[in-house]
Amino acid sequence: MEAVLMEYNRVRPEDLKTLATIVGPSDVSSEEYDLVTNALDAFPGEPVLPEAVVWPESSLEVLEILRYASERRIPVTVRGGGTGLAGACTPRLGGIVMNMMKMSKILEVRQLDMQVDVEAGVIYDQLNRELEPLGLFFPPDPASGKSCTIGGMIANNASGLKAVRYGATRDYVLALRVVFPVGLDLHLGSRVFKYSIGYDLARMLVGSEGTLGVITEATLKLRTLPRNRKTIAAYFNSIEDGVKCIGRIRLSGIEPAAIEFIDRTHLRLISEWSGLNLPDYECMIILEFHSYSRAGLEEEVADAVSLLREGGAADLIIPKNEEEAERIWEARRGAYPSILKACRSPIIGDIIVPLSRLLDGVNKAYELARKYEVRVGVMGHLGDGNIHANWLTDRRNRDEWERALKANAELTRYAIEVGGALSAEHGVGVEKKEFMREQHHEALEIMRRLKELFDPNNILNPGTML
Repeated sequence: MEAVLMEYNRVRPEDLKTLATIVGPSDVSSEEYDLVTNALDAFPGEPVLPEAVVWPESSLEVLEILRYASERRIPVTVRGGGTGLAGACTPRLGGIVMNMMKMSKILEVRQLDMQVDVEAGVIYDQLNRELEPLGLFFPPDPASGKSCTIGGMIANNASGLKAVRYGATRDYVLALRVVFPVGLDLHLGSRVFKYSIGYDLARMLVGSEGTLGVITEATLKLRTLPRNRKTIAAYFNSIEDGVKCIGRIRLSGIEPAAIEFIDRTHLRLISEWSGLNLPDYECMIILEFHSYSRAGLEEEVADAVSLLREGGAADLIIPKNEEEAERIWEARRGAYPSILKACRSPIIGDIIVPLSRLLDGVNKAYELARKYEVRVGVMGHLGDGNIHANWLTDRRNRDEWERALKANAELTRYAIEVGGALSAEHGVGVEKKEFMREQHHEALEIMRRLKELFDPNNILNPGTML
C-alpha cells in the first residue's frame, strides 16, 4: 500500500492556476475554511484535509479536471452534500475535492413520461418540491433528504424510509451522464422503463461511490403521488413481539409504504431530544400506507390493526389528521440528531439480513453489546431487513471506542455469514472496506479490473471501498 501512496503527487501552485483556467478563479480554493468544510462527512473518522477544492459547473469542466488530475496523478474525491455515514466522500489521500453542489439544475421534467433529468448537485427535497405540483415524486426517502444530492444518492444507492414498498435509488435510474478519467464523457442507459440492449453500464455506476467515474447528470423514473396516506404507531412490551409482527405483516399481502422499528433506547433518546415524551415501551413500529383509493386504504389499515393486536401490540396510535401523523414521523426523523446529542461520536451501524433472520440479527446486536460492554440502540427499516445498530460511544475513550468497533465488525460479519450484506444503504466508504473480500470473494478482483479500465491511474476516491 505504501508504494501505491508514494506514486501520488501533491497539488502545486501551478496546479491551482491550471484548475482556475478550467473552472474560473472563484471556483477553486486552497483556503483553510474550504479545505476543512470539505474534509469530512458524517462518519466519525480522522480528518484528512484536501489540498484544493473545485466546484465544476458543467460536464466539460469535470472532464478537463479529471483529465488533468489523471495526467498529474493527483487524487480526486467527489463530493455532494457530505451527508454520508461511511466516509465515502472524504479525501483520504489529500489531493482535490470535486464538490458538485454548483451543478444543481433540474434540466427537464417530462410529466407524461414520468421522468426527470437533473444535474448531480440537485438536493433531494428540492427535487420533490418541484415535482409535487405535477403529482409526481422521486420515492427514495433518505433521512438526509434536506441536504443530500441526487448524484450522491446514485453513487451510494441510497434508500430510506419508503424502501420496503418503493425500493432504492437503483430502481429509478434510467440513464446517466458519466465522466471518466480516461477522457470519456458518456451517456449510459436509455429513457425508457425497460430495455434489453446489452450490458447495463448505467446501473453498474449506481453504488460505485465515485470510484469509477463522476456522475454529472441523471434521468430518473418517477412515481405518481398517492392520494391517500395513513400512519399507525404500535408499541410492544417485547422486542420479539415487535419484530415477529413485522414478519406477519410482510406475509399478509398488505403492502405498507414504510415499516420502521425503534427500540426503547432510541425512544428515550428521542424523547429527551425532542420533548415529545414518547411512551416507555420496549419498542415501537411505525407503519405508513399509501393508496389511490380511500376505501382500499381503510381496508389495509384495518387489516394491519388486527395483525398488530394479534401480534401483541400493547398500544396503538392512529393519527386523525396529517399534523398528528407528522408528529410521529418527526420522532422517527429525530433519531439521528438525538443520538448525536447523547454521545459525541456514535458508530451508526448498517446491515441487512434475510427476513427469516431478522429477530436473530436484532438479538445479535444486543448480545454483542453485552459481550463488549458497550451501549447499543437498535432501529431501522426492518420491513426489508435493514438493521441500524447504533453504538453509543465516544472516541475520546479509546478503550470503549475500540470495543464498539469490534462489536460493529462482528455484527457486520454475522450479516454476511447469514446471507445478508455489510451495508444496505450507508455504503462501504472507509468504514467497511475491510469486509469487501468476505462479501464478494473472487468477484472483488473483477471490480478491481473494472476500476483499472475506467480509472487506470487510480485517482478517483482512492482509499475508499476497494
